[in-house]
Amino acid sequence: MQLNTTLIRQLRAEKGWTQQQLADICNLSLRTIQRVELHGIASLETSKALAVAFGIERQQLLQEDPVTEHQARQYGVPIWVPVATFLTGILVGSLLLLFLNR
Repeated sequence: MQLNTTLIRQLRAEKGWTQQQLADICNLSLRTIQRVELHGIASLETSKALAVAFGIERQQLLQEDPVTEHQARQYGVPIWVPVATFLTGILVGSLLLLFLNR
């Protein structure tokens, strides 16, 4: 599930906790906390542990707009790029067929 990375970092900073301290409190690995704060991706169990540690409802941690960074980059590509790539593939494939059939 996608969590709000900004909110998690903010809540941790308000408590004055390091990432390692938050990991210890949640009984999670430091790497898990780093991944959550960087990418916002977490399991149900991780999101529950974070909510308990911060004393808030789990739903509050959820990302309001579940668009990942990868999806944002994907949607940022102009439409002509995949169209041109597709058409180039068809053209190259057609030329190869013509060349091989001679």
